[in-house]
Amino acid sequence: MRSIRIPHPHVGLALRDKHFVTALLAEFLGVLLFQLLAGSIGHGPVETATCFAAIMYFVGPLSGGHLNPLVSLAGAATGHIDLVRGLCYAVVQILGAIMGAVLQVTQKLGAKGRVGVSVWLITDFSFGSPSDSCLAPPKHVSGPQLWGWEFLLSFLFLAVMYSCVFVAPGQGSAAPLAAGLALLAALSTGGFYTGGSPLNPARLFANMAVFRCDVAWGWTYLAAHLAAVGAAVAWVWPVHGLGMFMGGPRPDAFTGTSNTLGGSSLTDPFLAGTTGSSSGGGGGGPGGPTSGTAGGRIGAGMEPATAGGYV
Repeated sequence: MRSIRIPHPHVGLALRDKHFVTALLAEFLGVLLFQLLAGSIGHGPVETATCFAAIMYFVGPLSGGHLNPLVSLAGAATGHIDLVRGLCYAVVQILGAIMGAVLQVTQKLGAKGRVGVSVWLITDFSFGSPSDSCLAPPKHVSGPQLWGWEFLLSFLFLAVMYSCVFVAPGQGSAAPLAAGLALLAALSTGGFYTGGSPLNPARLFANMAVFRCDVAWGWTYLAAHLAAVGAAVAWVWPVHGLGMFMGGPRPDAFTGTSNTLGGSSLTDPFLAGTTGSSSGGGGGGPGGPTSGTAGGRIGAGMEPATAGGYV
């Protein structure tokens, strides 16, 4: 009987990537800004979408501009980024959102019978109290309806993000605009039923941790998010195929100049300096190498191409 092969986690690849720490810092800062800016004005579709697009333009060349644990986990689940990168991105995104929420609050301090106020950025936000960043569906929306809308909108957003940042040839420099439009379309339609959810579990965890809100509905949102990741993987697998980190072929095309696989330009940091031709020779164009191997390896520090990304 043929043994079951499991995806290789590619721990060594992430550890040898000299851009990895920079990418983590970019994702942390990006989600921090997203929480801080979009989470301070309620849940306006235009404001949330434009914030996301602008920040994605900012961090995209450094990390790929995921800015959402759903994007990172889905990309890792289909092998379009390595597993370690996907998990680490998700962790720093959640931490960034929590820090952004902390920067929003006004902390009341008591000392010797006197009450002082330490103002950070928003005077009417405080620890443990609901804020404009909190989420809740309208009263007429039931739990199953909330789950259904959140699932549908999250799947739409993930489908667009795949075409923007994972699947070659990608959308190039227009990727943040496409992502922003997808978020705008989702929030300006189904957002009425989801309470303006930004489709981002990092911000949901931040609200739970800092403002003690979203607890009643939070698990419904999260269940819909996880289901949307599963649906996105089920869609991408047969339609676009698995990524190179789960045995799929290397992308046939690269665009832009970013240095991070899964970025808006789909460039792999481990392919830098390789020829990328099918014969192991020849030069890749400005957009990066094309399909094939380079001397039996697909980049500095990577497993041989024949390994197929499995162990």
